[in-house]
Amino acid sequence: MPEPGVRLPPSPPSPAVVPPAPREDRKHAKKAERELRRARRRAFRFTREGKIFLAVTFGVGLAAVNTGNNLLYLVLGLMLSLLLVSGTLSDVALWRVRVERLLPKRAQVGRPTVISVKLRNEKAVPAYAVELEDLAQNEAHAERRCFFLKVASRGEQTATYRRTPARRGWLRFERLVLRTRYPFGLIEKGWPMRAPGELLVYPAVEPVDVRRILGGSEGLGTPDRRLGRGPEIEGLRDHRDGDEARSIHWRRTAALDRLVVREHAAEARARLSLLLDEGRPTFDVPADASAWDAAFEVAVVEAASLAHAALEAGAAVEVRTRRGSSALVLPGSPVDPILRFLALLETTPLDDAPPLVAPRGGVVHRIAVRFDDAPEAA
Repeated sequence: MPEPGVRLPPSPPSPAVVPPAPREDRKHAKKAERELRRARRRAFRFTREGKIFLAVTFGVGLAAVNTGNNLLYLVLGLMLSLLLVSGTLSDVALWRVRVERLLPKRAQVGRPTVISVKLRNEKAVPAYAVELEDLAQNEAHAERRCFFLKVASRGEQTATYRRTPARRGWLRFERLVLRTRYPFGLIEKGWPMRAPGELLVYPAVEPVDVRRILGGSEGLGTPDRRLGRGPEIEGLRDHRDGDEARSIHWRRTAALDRLVVREHAAEARARLSLLLDEGRPTFDVPADASAWDAAFEVAVVEAASLAHAALEAGAAVEVRTRRGSSALVLPGSPVDPILRFLALLETTPLDDAPPLVAPRGGVVHRIAVRFDDAPEAA
């Protein structure tokens, strides 16, 4: 018992008992660590010439051991030293080299896109014969590579290559791989680098005749109300990305506690609303599902082509789907907002999707997914 008036020091807090991680989580963590080590590991392989040289070296060594000829031992040492020098200089060529990928703002399906790659040499000696491979997600090999013959000490060079996207949406880049066969071409060294990046790919745009939808020249000459900078106010709506700050209705915004903007009305030659149904039916056969997906991509290309042609013809264009709509693009404006909307458009299950509602006024054109074997629910 402590004496009266004597305070004991506070006892240290008991350590918190941390429960061990589940076995599955530890297994996934170890697997991720192994994949990370494998990704950082340098690739090493003998080229075709290197394999031949290695076979000859092995033959010379076998002959030197069997005959005891000093000249053969001298040749064997020279050949082994060439292999050693080749491996060392290839490591020096890739040592302290930094790479930066320069992506454009947008790309388009089926059209070559120029991508720039900047290589910077941070060591005191030049880097020779460096080959660069840019790999996107789920790619084992790239179609084209960049080659740098010589990058001076503390210098940098920029090379370009062309990539043709095959699908719309986000093209996600994963890593860059540096390779070299310097100096003798006997050994190829590879150095993978993690370099994530994203490039938005627009759908393809094909030449189409939009006058049959707008009603020919007579339809284009008929005045119609459109949204834009005009003297009259069409109504109020929620704020979207790209709206001007001067269009915000501050009183209504303060009352509703969310941004509300005014829609002004002006006169336009025509207004075209494209209805694209992204509701995806349920299929029992995988082949039917793949066929419907291909038909939907054709419908997306048709929507992009009609929007581009209608803007050139002097009409305001928008695309409406079950889940939302794109911004109304006015004549003379770039078609990028609609192409971006179509590039990021995803299908939704037909059973859970809201109905596709046509707007009032203007020309409405429905784009059908031409799939003959679709079930009746489509």
